[in-house]
Amino acid sequence: MAKSFFSLKSVKGWHHSIAGKITQFLLAGILIAFGAGACAGWGLIDSFSYQQWVHQAEANAQIITYIVRNVYTNVAVGTSSTGQITRIVSEHKIGDPDSVIQTGYNPVDVLALAAVQTRNPTWLFLYTPEKGFQGISNNSESTEEKISFKGQRATDALGNYYIGFASINGQDCFISAVPILTPSGEILGSLVSSIGNKKQLYAAYDAMLKKTLIILALILLGTLALVTLFMRRLFRPVPLLINSLTRIAHEQTDLITPYLDQDDEIGKLAAAIEKLRIAMVERDYLQRMQDMSQKMEYMAHHDSLTGFPNRASFSQALDKCIREMNQNGQSFNLLLIDLDNFKPVNDTFGHSAGDEVLIGVAQRLSLLLGPMDFAARLGGDEFAILQSVREDNCQEAGALSQKIVRALSIPFTYGSHSFAISCSVGIVTAPSQGNSATTLMINADLALYASKHSGRGCYHFFEDGMMMKHTNSVFVNQEIINGIDNNEFVLHYQPIIDLENETVCGYESLIRWNHPTKGLIFPDYFINIAEESGLIIRLGEWIIRQSCMAAAKWPESTKVAVNISAYQLHGPGLIDIIVDALKQSGLAANRLEIEVTESEKLDQSIALPVFRKIREMGISIAMDDLGTGYAALDYLLIYPFTRIKIARTLIMKLEQESASQYLVVMLIQFAQKYGMSVTAEGVETEQQRTILRRISCQNVQGYYYSRPLPEKDLEPTFGNKVIDGEICDVC
Repeated sequence: MAKSFFSLKSVKGWHHSIAGKITQFLLAGILIAFGAGACAGWGLIDSFSYQQWVHQAEANAQIITYIVRNVYTNVAVGTSSTGQITRIVSEHKIGDPDSVIQTGYNPVDVLALAAVQTRNPTWLFLYTPEKGFQGISNNSESTEEKISFKGQRATDALGNYYIGFASINGQDCFISAVPILTPSGEILGSLVSSIGNKKQLYAAYDAMLKKTLIILALILLGTLALVTLFMRRLFRPVPLLINSLTRIAHEQTDLITPYLDQDDEIGKLAAAIEKLRIAMVERDYLQRMQDMSQKMEYMAHHDSLTGFPNRASFSQALDKCIREMNQNGQSFNLLLIDLDNFKPVNDTFGHSAGDEVLIGVAQRLSLLLGPMDFAARLGGDEFAILQSVREDNCQEAGALSQKIVRALSIPFTYGSHSFAISCSVGIVTAPSQGNSATTLMINADLALYASKHSGRGCYHFFEDGMMMKHTNSVFVNQEIINGIDNNEFVLHYQPIIDLENETVCGYESLIRWNHPTKGLIFPDYFINIAEESGLIIRLGEWIIRQSCMAAAKWPESTKVAVNISAYQLHGPGLIDIIVDALKQSGLAANRLEIEVTESEKLDQSIALPVFRKIREMGISIAMDDLGTGYAALDYLLIYPFTRIKIARTLIMKLEQESASQYLVVMLIQFAQKYGMSVTAEGVETEQQRTILRRISCQNVQGYYYSRPLPEKDLEPTFGNKVIDGEICDVC
C-alpha cells in the first residue's frame, strides 16, 4: 500500500495531496529565496561590472588625452574636481592639415598610438554643423565612421564628457568620450575610446546567469528528490491508516491499526483510529448481543421446531385470557390436544420423522384457527388452543374440535413413508368450568384423559364427574412411589465428547423407568407428574446419589452431569443431599456437574444463593437445553453457570438454516467471552459434527456418537476415542 502512494495512478492528484502541497510549498520557497538572492547578486554584479567599466573608460580617456597633448602641444585640457580630464581645448580642429605639418603625425597615427596604449579601438569624431559628427578610427582614414546614442542626440552626448554605451557603425560599445572644444566653448569634435562591445562585455555576465540557472535547476531537482524521499518516509503510514479507516467503514475490524508504536503525530492518529476500531468492535459486539438477546427472547417463548408459542408463552396467554374474562366478561375455551400413535413413529423412523409430523400438525392447526385464537405446543406431542368465544362456548368448541380431529386424521408423509395418526382433544369452557389457570388445566387434562380412554381420535368436554372417574395423575404418582420402592428406576449414561481430541470426557446421567407392565419408559411420561406432586424431590435425590456412586468407579478425568429440577432448587435440603452424596460415594466435587433445564422458571431470590453454594464447593453448573424455554441472555449473566448446553432443536437445523448457525456461533462466542464451556446436544450427523468443529464448539453429545448406555456397558468406553461416529477402544 505504501508504494501506491507514489504510483502513476496517484500522480494525477499529487498536487492535491498533503505531500504534494508541502513539496510545492518548499519548492516555491526555494524559488523565491533563490530568485531574490540571484536578483540581488545579479544587481550587485551588474553594479560592480558597470563601475569597472567606468573606471576602465576613465583610464582610457586619461591615456588618449595624454597622448594627444604630447603630440599636439598647442592644446589645453579641462579637468573635474577629481582630476579627471573632461575636455580638450584647441583653437583649431585636431588633425587638420596645419597640425599634420606642424607635428608630423596624421590623426590615424595618433589614434593608433592611443589604441596601442589602451588596447582598445579609438576614434576621432570631427563635428561640422552641416554634416554632424564624422569620424576616423585607428585603423582607417575613412571618414565613414558613424556614432549615435540611444535616447539622445550625438551633439548632446559628445558635447560633454560622456561615459556609457554608444552605437558605432551599428555596434554597441561602452565608450569614454572627451569633447574637443574651442576656448569659447564651441564643439569641434570628440575623442572616443571603447573598452569593448556590449556582447563581449556581457559574455561573462551571460555565462554567470546561465551557470546560475543551471545551479538553480540542480538545486530544485535535488530538493525535489530529497523532499520526495522525505515525503515517502514521512507519509508512508498514511495509505495504511486510510486503508484501516476504510476497513472500519466497511465494518472489517479484525486487524489492529498499524503504527501504534510511533511517538509522533502519526502515532497519535493511529491511536485515534485504533480507538475508533475498538469502539466499532464493541458496538458490533453489543449489536450482535442485542440481536442474539432478541432471538433468545423469541426462543424463550416459542417452540424452535414448529414456531408455535411454547408452554411459557401459553401460560402468559392463559393468564391474559383470565384477566380479560374477569374484567370484560369475555369467555373462552381451552383445548388440550394430544397425538395418538405418535411414539411408534419416533421409535421406528427416528426423531427426524417425528419432527416432520409435529411440523405438519402445527401447520394444519394454524389453518383452523380464528383471528383471535391462540395455539401453542406444550411439549412432546401435546398442543393447546385458547379459543375466543363469540356466542356459544360449547358449539364453537365442538365445531373446532371436529375440524382438528378430522384434519389430523389425514395421513402424514415423510420421504416414501406415510403415517396414519390421530389425536385426542380435551375441552374446558371458561368461566363455567374454571376461573383459574390451575383449575382449567386440570379439568382440560381430565377431559383429554377421557378422550384417550374412549378409543382416541375424539374429543370430550370436561364434566364434574370426571374428577372421580379419572385419576390418572394420582395413579401415576402411586406408580412412581412403587417404582422407587421396588428399584424400577435405572440410570443410563450418554457419553460427552471432547471435539478437540475426539475422546470421551464425561457422561450425562438420564433416568429411565423400567415399568413392570409398560416396559422401559422415558422421563417425558412421568417427570412433569413427579414435579407437580412433589415426588421429584425424592426421585431427584435418588438420581444424585446413584450418579455419584457410579462416577466414583470411573477414571479420575471423567465427569458426570446430573439433571436437577427447579422444584429441587426451590425446595429445602438440596445442598445437604449433594454434600452427603459426594461424601458417601467418595467422588471429588470437581467431577460433578449440575444441569438445570432452561425451560423451568427460576426464582432468583431462592436459586441464586443455592447456585453460589454449589459453586463454592467446586461443582460446575450447566444450563441445559439453552434455546427452548424461559431464559434469555440475562440468565447467563445472573447465575454462575460454567457451561451452556445448546438444545437439540437448534443443532438439528445447522445443516439447513444459516440463521441457526449464526445463533449457535453467537452463543459460543458469548460463552467464551464470559469463561463458560459449551456442549452441543443432539448431534446426529457427520455434517453437524463438522460444522460444530469449525465454529469451535468444545463438547458434543448425541446419537451420532452413542445412545445413552446402561452402567454395565460403560467400561469399554473409558478413555476411548471416537472414529467415524462410533466410540472405539484404542488400546
